[in-house]
Amino acid sequence: MNEGYTQQELLLLSNFVYIPACLSDRPIKDVIDSYRDASGNFTEESVASAAAGGGMSCADVCTVFDEMDKVIKKDPGFGEISASRRLEAEDVRAVCYTDKKDENPVVVFRGTGGTKEAWTDNFEGAYLEDTRIQHIADEFVKNECAIYDEVVVTGHSKGGNLAQYVTVKENAKVSGCLSFDGQGFGDDFIRSNSDDVAKASPKICSVCAYNDFVGILLTSIAGRCIYVANEASLSGAHSSVTLLTNNTFDEDGNFISIRPQSAICAQLDRITDGITDALDPFPVTDKKAMSTVAGLGISSALTTPKENLAEQCLAPTLGAAAAELEKRFVAVKCLLKEADTPVTGSVSIDTALLEKAAKEISSSVTGIKRVLSEVDMLRQDLAVTISSKICGERALQEAVEDLEAICERMDRYAQTLAGVCRCYTNSESRALSLMGI
Repeated sequence: MNEGYTQQELLLLSNFVYIPACLSDRPIKDVIDSYRDASGNFTEESVASAAAGGGMSCADVCTVFDEMDKVIKKDPGFGEISASRRLEAEDVRAVCYTDKKDENPVVVFRGTGGTKEAWTDNFEGAYLEDTRIQHIADEFVKNECAIYDEVVVTGHSKGGNLAQYVTVKENAKVSGCLSFDGQGFGDDFIRSNSDDVAKASPKICSVCAYNDFVGILLTSIAGRCIYVANEASLSGAHSSVTLLTNNTFDEDGNFISIRPQSAICAQLDRITDGITDALDPFPVTDKKAMSTVAGLGISSALTTPKENLAEQCLAPTLGAAAAELEKRFVAVKCLLKEADTPVTGSVSIDTALLEKAAKEISSSVTGIKRVLSEVDMLRQDLAVTISSKICGERALQEAVEDLEAICERMDRYAQTLAGVCRCYTNSESRALSLMGI
């Protein structure tokens, strides 16, 4: 990796990119200095106009600026870098920073910022070889940053995923990648880019909070994975700010607060693999629908106060899921309605289509049962502590019961469809026989 940037500095830039002022062409030291109060300090009032995204509060901005200030005092050159190229598009922000000589380039990608569209894109990565946001990121590095070589790329969350993506696609240009809590990739992407992934992997280092729940998504392509300390939980477990404040660094700016991955996150990793496998039998349109629902659910969970989760997060997500399921059942009902046509000498019922619908539903049941097994294992793991037993286990038990009920209903529905297919196939055969065909 380019020797000009330490792990701590790249993490600071991955936090800084959530703040719109990161797009300024002034040196970053001058940018943060402009937010000091009359006493030379960063206060919530003095940074209020920074209008940070990604769930950052004014207190978080103060923390980031304070930490940047400390590092700049140790390494004045870090404070002199400025934005030479920038991208501010829908759901994507990227900034290329260079030194006073317009050298030593580092491209920083912003994370999702908690938007439904960006989280939908995260899940689309499970079944699409390349997503819309990934294409935009690649075009920025390939075209806007065309004059630079030996580019370092970094970012947090979705930004970390984009950094890894461009390392694969622009391998000759990228010298190193440091991804913070960035998710992996789907099987189609890895298969289609197997040679480039193999070349890029040694350049990619993934740093995740030991209890982070986003870095575990999909399949990692990082040549090196590091898990670090984090005292936060729930949405805080995926905060770029807590990743900064809960860790310590050595004199060279490298993480020293390294620890093993959380056992529960390791279990969730297996569950996400099961969900990805369960998506395989579905057509792309259904996968798109599931991505939309998942994107709505997670983005709402990350941006909704805990006390309002039921009405502002859970209810809309379940509503969206119900709407998508209704579309699926309406389609099947249309098939059944068509099958109600009396059997005559001109039999035109597509029983093969009905059989396909029945098999798809059976495949869905199999996938749900696989996820159900993983959820049950997680429930048992959570039962270790009293608080988990009271809260987490109860919620997961309800989820298990709901999944079991869904499996049972879908199984019966598949059997009904299969029975309809057999009835009409037999009727068709008898009709043809009576007509001597």
